[in-house]
Amino acid sequence: MRKFSVLLILTFLSFKLTAQDCNCSINFNAVVDQVKDNYAGYNDKITKKTNASFEIFTKKLTARAIKTKSIDSCYVLMKTWTNYFQDQHLRVQFDWKYRQQFPEKIRELNRQFPKKVLPPAAPDSLTNEASLTQLDAETVLFRLPSFEWPETQKIDSLTTIVRKEFKETPYWIIDIRGNEGGTDYAFSNLLPFLYTNPIVIMPDEYWSSKGNIDILKDNLKANDLPADGKKFLNNVIKLMESNIGDFVNPSGKDKFVTNLDSIYAYPKKIGILIDRNSKSSAESFLLRAKQSKKVTIFGENSAGSLDYANTQFFNLPCKTFNLVIAISRSKRLPLHPIDNIGITPDIAIPNSISNKVNLVLRELKIN
Repeated sequence: MRKFSVLLILTFLSFKLTAQDCNCSINFNAVVDQVKDNYAGYNDKITKKTNASFEIFTKKLTARAIKTKSIDSCYVLMKTWTNYFQDQHLRVQFDWKYRQQFPEKIRELNRQFPKKVLPPAAPDSLTNEASLTQLDAETVLFRLPSFEWPETQKIDSLTTIVRKEFKETPYWIIDIRGNEGGTDYAFSNLLPFLYTNPIVIMPDEYWSSKGNIDILKDNLKANDLPADGKKFLNNVIKLMESNIGDFVNPSGKDKFVTNLDSIYAYPKKIGILIDRNSKSSAESFLLRAKQSKKVTIFGENSAGSLDYANTQFFNLPCKTFNLVIAISRSKRLPLHPIDNIGITPDIAIPNSISNKVNLVLRELKIN
């Protein structure tokens, strides 16, 4: 086991870098190089107009990295650099072992990076489990706190239950507050219930680089990768290998249009409840849902984290750190950005209001 020396840095405990692979300068330079080569948003954000100030900023942090002697201070330095891009899908983080061992220390470090200042929401009891609740004879509530892959089966099971037991229930409320996304597959079986007219979605295009090709080839080795996923990755890799230094569009289309054969009579109205922490695939769900005539979105602006996606984990010399990079961008750009803006609800609900579900229920039945 590696031994660490304890140092007092600012107001928190910090571990001294004791191995060459955890040299801060080496790791900082690795982050810079990986992001420049592989991040899908790099050339959109570092332009002729911003390049000079960005280079000055990078050189200052590069000089500081040479003098930085602790893992915690190095983390702060690298995170300061990635935060320049204002993209929640681009970040340096501690590996899971370090996070598990020192949760309080990491929370203290992250307080140096304050998020957008918003008044706290009124306390609502939010479950962390996907669930289906009958609120009254006419209404069911879906609580969907995550769209991570393991949730897909749970959400599909709830959809089957509602189809059998509540097939003529006129009102649905779908609560995705705090849902930080995952995969679009998780909500795919819900979409037919929302559908009223063709749904238009802009596809993603992938940045072609050697690093991105290598990491997608590693993904192909996963034992649980389904056949259609393997086929998709092989297609992306083939396109990338022929177009290094450019974007590739696996679909070959500028937009997708989903046409379904029928419109379900029930539910008649659907309210979707969101907040500032609804992000990524949760926002992908919202982009589809808001096109339905059945749907009204309630709450506050979503997080705004969807323009650059398909995140991948890149290795750094120091195994204590992970580097997460988005390797694709949406063809919504540059005309319809979401990052750092979010999706605006149809009906805003002030943060101070508690039991927002009851308010949504009243609005659905009044209107």
